[in-house]
Amino acid sequence: MKYQLHQWKTGNRKYLGILGLIWLASALCDRLWFALDNSVPGWDQADYLTGSLNYWQALQHPEWFSGEWWTNLWQLSSKIPPFTYIATAIIQHIFGRGTDQATLVLLLFHAILIGSVYGLGVQLFNRRVGLWAAGLTVLLPGLYRYRLEFLLDYPLTAVVTLSFFCLTVWRAQSLKPVIAKPQPNYQSLFWVIFFGLSLGLALMVKQTALFFLFIPIIWVIVGTIRRRNWGRLAQLIAGLLVSVLVFGFWYRTNWLLILTSGKRATLDSAIAEGDPALNTLDAWLYYGRILPFLVSWVLLLVPIVGLILYWRNKDRMLGTEDVFSTQRGAEVNAEGRRGFQERYGLGGLGCSFGWLAVFLVGGYLLCSLNVNKDARYILPLLPVFSLVLASGLVVWQGGFGQQVRWGTVGLASVLMVLNLFPLGGAFLTHFLAPRVQHFPYLGKPVPLAQVIDEIIQVSPNLQTTLGVLPSTPEINQHNLNYYGALRDFQVYGRQVGVREKQVEQDARSLSWFVTKTGDQGSVPEAQAAMVETVEQGGEFKLHKSWDLLDGSILKLYHRHQPFLKVERINSKQSIVRANLDPIFRYLPINKQQNQPLFKSMSLREAKGQKHTLEGHEGSYIRIRRGEAFAPKCVGVLQKSQRECFAQTNVKRSKSKIQLNRVIVPETTPPGFPTPVTYEWTGNWQPLQSGIVLLTWHSLEGKSQYQWLHDHGIAMGNLFPKSTNNRQLSRVTNPPPKYHVIERMAMLPPADMPAGMYTLKATYLNRETGETYPISVPTVRIKIDPEASTTPAPELDLITQFRTLAATLPKGSDSLEAIFEQTGRINQYDPIQDYLVQADLALTHRLKLEPQRLDLAYALALSKVLQVDSQGAIAALQRVVQLDSQNPYAHAYLAFVYLYEWRGQDAQNALKPALSLNPNMPEVQALSGVAALMQGNLVKTWYFIEKLRN
Repeated sequence: MKYQLHQWKTGNRKYLGILGLIWLASALCDRLWFALDNSVPGWDQADYLTGSLNYWQALQHPEWFSGEWWTNLWQLSSKIPPFTYIATAIIQHIFGRGTDQATLVLLLFHAILIGSVYGLGVQLFNRRVGLWAAGLTVLLPGLYRYRLEFLLDYPLTAVVTLSFFCLTVWRAQSLKPVIAKPQPNYQSLFWVIFFGLSLGLALMVKQTALFFLFIPIIWVIVGTIRRRNWGRLAQLIAGLLVSVLVFGFWYRTNWLLILTSGKRATLDSAIAEGDPALNTLDAWLYYGRILPFLVSWVLLLVPIVGLILYWRNKDRMLGTEDVFSTQRGAEVNAEGRRGFQERYGLGGLGCSFGWLAVFLVGGYLLCSLNVNKDARYILPLLPVFSLVLASGLVVWQGGFGQQVRWGTVGLASVLMVLNLFPLGGAFLTHFLAPRVQHFPYLGKPVPLAQVIDEIIQVSPNLQTTLGVLPSTPEINQHNLNYYGALRDFQVYGRQVGVREKQVEQDARSLSWFVTKTGDQGSVPEAQAAMVETVEQGGEFKLHKSWDLLDGSILKLYHRHQPFLKVERINSKQSIVRANLDPIFRYLPINKQQNQPLFKSMSLREAKGQKHTLEGHEGSYIRIRRGEAFAPKCVGVLQKSQRECFAQTNVKRSKSKIQLNRVIVPETTPPGFPTPVTYEWTGNWQPLQSGIVLLTWHSLEGKSQYQWLHDHGIAMGNLFPKSTNNRQLSRVTNPPPKYHVIERMAMLPPADMPAGMYTLKATYLNRETGETYPISVPTVRIKIDPEASTTPAPELDLITQFRTLAATLPKGSDSLEAIFEQTGRINQYDPIQDYLVQADLALTHRLKLEPQRLDLAYALALSKVLQVDSQGAIAALQRVVQLDSQNPYAHAYLAFVYLYEWRGQDAQNALKPALSLNPNMPEVQALSGVAALMQGNLVKTWYFIEKLRN
């Protein structure tokens, strides 16, 4: 017995060592491919890479015990499950950021896949089949083709296979024959818990994991119930609950967006790509027809021939007796059956192949049921199918069989190398492994990084949204957005100009655009008009261009007069080799001894000048540009002078922002955008954190005549978002000041009476909540209905948002326009910071004016668009109080309750709406959903019938 155990351990280590060599060889091949490849990521790849950077950024400062932090983490990817992003973020945290570093995560999933396939082979057949199947996963064209792409399909394949392996092991324990010694119960619990974890992870990679695992899970449940094995059924349910703990929080947070985006991801994509309809035979044969390309003719035909020969030998040796009816490991009574199975080393194939068929057939049918079809969508079937192929290779016996096996694998290896590297042999791959050629790009990289560098060089202190007009695999909004994310998310790429009616607004809303000559890629008809507007409209100048290898030209355009401009006021100095701006031009000196305040300070050609500093008179020395100093006080000042200087430091450290100038036209008509320029000065932190509450009010003392122009300074686009002010304060006093110029447009309401108006300003710090009034320079504007309009830029995003929110009381008639326009606005502000600015400004104003219904609606909409359900409920409760006779107000509140799965609260919120307008379809539909959530099917049916009638 001990000798047998030693032999088992020795053989297992041998096979695991070979398994490790298989992984290592394939990993070296993959990394060589990536090292040679100079291509830029395409649409989906770049989008997924950006998602990984989003999670990398979020995980830099985790707050593990904060519920709000976890909610924000799940909302970073509201439509695509984030497990691949999180795993890649961890890899990039270790190895650095970049495309090559991110693809290292594929090696992890490759190891999981190889190990899972080997485990399946051992469980269903033996170690020999498992090892051959693991090797085949490296050589299958469908797998090695997508192993070199940063997509979700290969990680999904690995985790689905792992989950199926765990389910298989747990199922096999319940099917053990009576003669076998039962395993301890803790092993069964271990495998069912591990199955639950792997199932949860699979659903956190991609929702389509259910296509492959749903039928096997149902099969096991039905089989367990038929055998009346209630203990095993309880274990399986426990495993499923474990999976819910893994995937439930993300799906619970984003369920509504997942449902609403499903149509675009399936139906719309299928129509755009011309996929066959489900009522046609082509839809159900689509994946069967491309199977030879995913497997290769070599690895498909040779194993099939082997299985046919096996079947024939079985019939000759065993007559009509069916060897497939026995279970793996069961006692074999027939001598002929035992000899045959020992010869081929396959055990009882009936149960094994039957279980594999459940997975393969179920996955094939459910994938075919999906109208959106692509070869990579059925990749999770291939590792399991490799077990069938490995079985077909193993049954080739004798010396000739060994030659067949190694010859097949050798030829498949050659085909893989020829398909991945430009070494020739196209005639061979064309016939034996067609349509999977995937060479690395060896040419000059497309200059996307240079485009981002140019924008940052021109606007180093601004976050920028780049309008991307072409949409080719090499140049599109996703990969430009990715390269901007690599630069600490300073530049975002967005595709604009996709709708004819929005072309003018898109052109007027951004300051940077990218165009190209030649092939434009997959773009809508409106794109041509957008390109013409940018290139020939006169508002933009060609900043730089690059020649591409295909003969086309990549062009970067910049607005002649940008909307935002940021300048550092202080002259540049070199301070202790720190890359910091100078902080003083004038430093106090000892008037009597003429000694400098700081040691190690060169004062060549110093000239004494008299200035007033913060209200204190004294002598100061102008520091020449380029002089270095160390902030160490000598203590040569008299006491009064030192006290004065200390007071000045305190004042400067608490300096407030200043509004230096406001430029508006003398007259403007109401109801039309009016140009306005604000010029601000202040230290970086208060500018970056500042929201200015601007009220243009009547000079005639009628406070009700006013309009708002609240916004974050520079519309919240100051970059970086935070600075090391503690370090600055050590070597600079005061910290460097910046000058921010905003060229914007405001909107006096159409019903604003004629008269003179002026500005009142308040500062609000978004981080601390600090507020203080801002001194406003003398500015007047006359509202005159007869005045002519002045050309103005596009309205700022918050004004557009509040204008849309004002239509909410109209109900469903306004919702379509609201969501269409907010979708457009979100393109201009990719992080939707304008919603945060609006939220804070509206909250502050409602404290001062709690009865403003327009502000209450706007605040509620901002909470909804930020997916802040608790804040939205509180805001809508205020709306209901102020607009209690509007059924739509109650319906909005009920909808948010339903989003939170609070059916009873939703029903209570809908009662006033039903009494106000019982026949309103929206209220009836929401009432039906609320009843369904409470399990009241009769009431649900009642509202369905009312909607039908």
